[in-house]
Amino acid sequence: MFKNGWLRLWVVLTGVLVVGVTVVSANYVWGTDACYSFVSVSVADNIKQQDRELTDHVKREATTKTFCGKGQYSTLLTLEDLARRGAVTQVGFQWLEPGGWSFKDHDYLDILNGSEIEASEIISHASTYVYRARFFEIVWLIAAALSVSPFALALGVGIAWIRRGFAK
Repeated sequence: MFKNGWLRLWVVLTGVLVVGVTVVSANYVWGTDACYSFVSVSVADNIKQQDRELTDHVKREATTKTFCGKGQYSTLLTLEDLARRGAVTQVGFQWLEPGGWSFKDHDYLDILNGSEIEASEIISHASTYVYRARFFEIVWLIAAALSVSPFALALGVGIAWIRRGFAK
């Protein structure tokens, strides 16, 4: 087996399999933008009238749209500014997992309060949750690829051992 190249063939095929599964997994997990939407936007009670109108408009826009990617949309930046001024006190958002929306389908919701409400923070949290969910969705493929290689090697060694026994 070692002299006629079967081990080298196993090494090459294992390498191709591992690289292929890694590329497919990475593309599945990180190849598509993470999407999220706001479930709630809490507004402070004692704010100016102009801030009240702006917060109502931003709240309506934030809770009806879906945001995707790492772009800092004007709605996010406005929410961040309103939170910095104390007009928005809390936001709750859900993210799109492979099995559906986190809040609607799985009862998962992330809540940020006051000074935590930053566009970059919201995008970072949503992306992390989506990528984690996608990874756990595809982990079976990675485990299968890693377990096939030792099984194939053991099968090859067993067949070579049996053949060597019949050759004598």
